[in-house]
Amino acid sequence: MTRYHYGYQSDYDAFSRRRFYPVESRTGGRFWAMTVYVLYVLAFFTAITAPIGVVLAYMHRYRHGPLMRETFDWQIKIFWVGVLVTIAVAVAHTFVAGIAAITFGAGSVLLVVPWAMIAAWWVWTIWAIIRGVAAVS
Repeated sequence: MTRYHYGYQSDYDAFSRRRFYPVESRTGGRFWAMTVYVLYVLAFFTAITAPIGVVLAYMHRYRHGPLMRETFDWQIKIFWVGVLVTIAVAVAHTFVAGIAAITFGAGSVLLVVPWAMIAAWWVWTIWAIIRGVAAVS
């Protein structure tokens, strides 16, 4: 039998005045949060694991109470920042490649810009994963 407590005023939704959350156990949701972080680390080597991780984060977002929801929200943010950075790098790389073609290769020096964007994203993602794992532990 599951015990419940009332959520806070900010936790109200459009369908009910009261929102019930399961009372968090000592390890409630930690397994799934760590699984998502492992999938994100594996995404540096194979990109298919990141979408699997974000699907798991969306699935468990409201299942483990408001404390673990912050962790799953953070994991979802990591994924969407990665998607936006990937799009930005693709646009910057296309733009720089066009400049390099117009200038007969002299503009290829600007390829440093998309590479720096990728390096900054890697550093931020590694920091975000370490921060999240430390918060869950």
